[in-house]
Amino acid sequence: MKIVYVYPHFRNYGGTERVLIDKMNYFASQEGYEVFSVTHEQGNYPMAYKMSSLVKHIDLGLRYGPLFKYNSLIRLYKGVQFDRLLKSRYDELMQSLRPDIVIATTYYNNSISIVGSCPVSYVRILESHIDKRYILNNDPLNRKSFLRWLHTSFLMKSITCSARLFDLLVTLNEEDTKDWSEYVKTTVISNVVHLNPTKKISDSKSKRVIFVGRYTEQKGIDDLFRVWQLVHHKYPDWHVDLYGEGHLMGKLLYEAKRLNIGIEVHKPDKDIFSRYLESSIFVLTSIFEPFGLVMSEAMSCGLPVVAFDCPYGPKEIIEDGKTGFLIPNRDITYYAEKVCDLIKSHELRKKMGEAAVVSSQRFSFDKIMPLWKDLFEKLTKSSVS
Repeated sequence: MKIVYVYPHFRNYGGTERVLIDKMNYFASQEGYEVFSVTHEQGNYPMAYKMSSLVKHIDLGLRYGPLFKYNSLIRLYKGVQFDRLLKSRYDELMQSLRPDIVIATTYYNNSISIVGSCPVSYVRILESHIDKRYILNNDPLNRKSFLRWLHTSFLMKSITCSARLFDLLVTLNEEDTKDWSEYVKTTVISNVVHLNPTKKISDSKSKRVIFVGRYTEQKGIDDLFRVWQLVHHKYPDWHVDLYGEGHLMGKLLYEAKRLNIGIEVHKPDKDIFSRYLESSIFVLTSIFEPFGLVMSEAMSCGLPVVAFDCPYGPKEIIEDGKTGFLIPNRDITYYAEKVCDLIKSHELRKKMGEAAVVSSQRFSFDKIMPLWKDLFEKLTKSSVS
């Protein structure tokens, strides 16, 4: 079976990039599968995560980023030219490859469009890695700028139109399935998680809390700072480490220094599992989170998780009171109280951490990837018949 994953580039350290590369690596190692990664903006940049040599990577050589040096009208004109050239190069490649299945994600309209409209016959699968309704309604940047909201609205309209060209859309939770079902047939498959490879678990003794995620408005890191001001007042000997990248990094570094409450801001760490094992609690403050890959990663290292009950990922992963705490959305005071409950009781941290290790196994390769294999086989058989 010949499978193609289409994604603009894998330069960033993000959950979607990690999941896609993990899945490509898995299928490339399976007998009877030939896997291609098709990008158009990778260029000579290194992959953020290790991609197997068995995955055949093809870059179409069209970078949209440089267009932003032009004014809006010129950027629009050149963007249309780029779209046409990208489609031409993609169609030509598909004519040559003749794949059985092509997979795109809901993040990028140009990728969805070229995959959906290609004249070559293949099974089209769309993966949703961000809840549809919250792209518009809960993205803080959309609330700050009417023009951004208008632009995002136009893109969502285009994406939903293109989605109708696909055979199936795979979501990460039931609520997102409901939102997409009027446009395309849907199903739910949880993310596969790259679980703790060390066979060790945290001893829960370090006075260290960890956050891992992109430094963007969606992650609600301002609220984490507010939570930690309350925690630090009671437990000044504890500190929290943030690992990630994004446009808010400068602001976070400034605030961490200004407040001086035991918050340290770091760049991404490729050995993130060692950082989990050096910690005792994992925290997440997202405004919306379709799945929350890092929660399961941390749980597999024996860390209880504290997260807001935001739409919709955390409640799919955390068993409240057993593997961590689900906090009423944006309740800063209660969030701080639950972090403090964990800080003052090593026994509670250890008990929840051990339960978290067991719970995280739901998202292992052995549990999730057979679901994808069955899905691929059913779809290719039905397309032939």
